[in-house]
Amino acid sequence: MKIEFIKRGAETRLILLFTGWSTDSRYYKDCIVDGWDTAVVSDYRDMSMPDLPSQYSTIYIFAYSLGVFAASLCDIKAVAKIAICGSLIPVSDDFGIPIVVFDSTAEALSVESLKKFHRRMAGDRSTLSRIAPLLPESPDIDILKEELHAISVAQSISKPTSQWNKVYIAKQDRIFPFDNLKRFWDGYPDAVKVEVESSHAIDISKIVNEVIPNHISIGEGFSIAADTYRQNAIVQAEICNRIGEILRNKLYDRKSPVDSLLEIGVGRGLLTDVWQNVVKPINATFIDLLPTPRFGIAKNEEYIVADAEEWLKKSSVKYDIILSASTIQWFADPLGFINTVRDHLNPGGCAVMSTFVRGNLHQLDEIRPCPLIYHTAEEYKEIPAVRVEEWERTLTFSSSREMLMHLRHTGVSPRRHSSSVSLTSLPTELTYRPLILTIDAPHP
Repeated sequence: MKIEFIKRGAETRLILLFTGWSTDSRYYKDCIVDGWDTAVVSDYRDMSMPDLPSQYSTIYIFAYSLGVFAASLCDIKAVAKIAICGSLIPVSDDFGIPIVVFDSTAEALSVESLKKFHRRMAGDRSTLSRIAPLLPESPDIDILKEELHAISVAQSISKPTSQWNKVYIAKQDRIFPFDNLKRFWDGYPDAVKVEVESSHAIDISKIVNEVIPNHISIGEGFSIAADTYRQNAIVQAEICNRIGEILRNKLYDRKSPVDSLLEIGVGRGLLTDVWQNVVKPINATFIDLLPTPRFGIAKNEEYIVADAEEWLKKSSVKYDIILSASTIQWFADPLGFINTVRDHLNPGGCAVMSTFVRGNLHQLDEIRPCPLIYHTAEEYKEIPAVRVEEWERTLTFSSSREMLMHLRHTGVSPRRHSSSVSLTSLPTELTYRPLILTIDAPHP
């Protein structure tokens, strides 16, 4: 394999794309996200993966078509792995490309037959006109043949075992038949399946840009809902109250004053209103993507507008208390962030934070082509020295329109939902699945 960067800076976050057969880096030129580098892995004649630069602490893998199998053979520590129009058994009558089709493609490959393959890949003229300028102008037929042979050999001797967070299956796929991919991925219950009305030439850049957390759109959504959040954030208020109860219990026997407190994802101060009745820190730091109100709670206050996930990772400051409510599910690496928080606690300090887990707002999954990647409660429970508390809360609305207004008024961007779905087909219930995490730093 070889790696080619199509965007590279001083980032610590990497989008790693495993290409589909007969495509090169130009096909993925729009898979660019602010704050992320992008690299493309190709050439599957040799399944050895080159070393990645050590600067990347957060890696999202997107694997397309035969690249899904190639990615599954690589031992890469990734935060999220997304499979697109491919399987881990790529040459199969039941789970991949039918054997006769795969073998005949390899044996009779020519410039003309490759064009025919690309027409089948596109599915229609409009899609073909979109992808044609992105395909190699002078493909090396011998290399493409060698790739197919190498993949067939690798499948016969390899046992892919990698886990996948999300899987995209195209309903009009004429390369990897829809029924075969559905049959294969049904055997992976932990992977979220997304069925898309598309040919094999699915819009990969759209998937990348909707899966990667976009802090600009997230910030815009909450900014729009600034004046409506408090009266509509019913579950979020319950979460804040529970965090307050936990914090009160932890501080009950504390003899020394709290010197420093950090709140992450402050918003309009829903959690702040709760904890200020529990603790009076000497120094308080507030961080959010957007400017927040000035609260006047502590003797010394610091307000920071930044990406908290990256900011805390780079900071050397430690705190007695770290709090956050309904925020870290938007982060690129929520599980990794828990360890970052632990490293920023003073001895004897504590952190109480909330997020949401898989199954949250599950009623919307059918109308959201790219729902947020939620981790499971079990994944959080596996983090050392972290205690968790989870529950469910279902809200019922008088109409689907009222449900949509609830989402907008609590900062969930409507752009994350399909605009082609009629109101009558939308749910009138929403189930929230909050989880509270508590971390206690050892006493000196």
